[in-house]
Amino acid sequence: MNRKLYLIRHSYASNANDQKDFDRPLTPEGQSVARTLGRHLINAKFNPDIVLCSAAVRTSETALHLVEALDINEQIVSYKEVIYNASVRELLRLVNEVDKKIKSVAIIGHNPTITFFGEYLTNAAIGNMNPAGVVTIKFEKMAWDEISQGSGIFKGYYHPNQERNV
Repeated sequence: MNRKLYLIRHSYASNANDQKDFDRPLTPEGQSVARTLGRHLINAKFNPDIVLCSAAVRTSETALHLVEALDINEQIVSYKEVIYNASVRELLRLVNEVDKKIKSVAIIGHNPTITFFGEYLTNAAIGNMNPAGVVTIKFEKMAWDEISQGSGIFKGYYHPNQERNV
């Protein structure tokens, strides 16, 4: 079975100032850009079976704006503390543990790991994912637990201000 993985970097967040990094909310621009991303994803037929999301405030708020814009059930979002400071290996473990019945997964996380993870899976030179950027990766005839370095096909990068598709 073919699988699809969407790697999403949270939208624009406020500066830390006196807050813990984990508690930084989206800026008004970040909220608007997250909704714009959601509208794009509707047109791109984005319909993940599950969304794995960092529990940090800015990623949680990004997820809520996407769920609202996409008019999908918030129940598909699962908040994972490990994504906040995850390594590539930890993100791979999350993907490898996805139920085999699931066809499509989105992960909402943080840079630089979310970018590194996309490059690790595809061997593509993605560069720096901007806030509210999304990378789409396809896996042909693979189960989630078979996914490893270089096994994915880079299908595109989208940000409301730029786009790279193959």
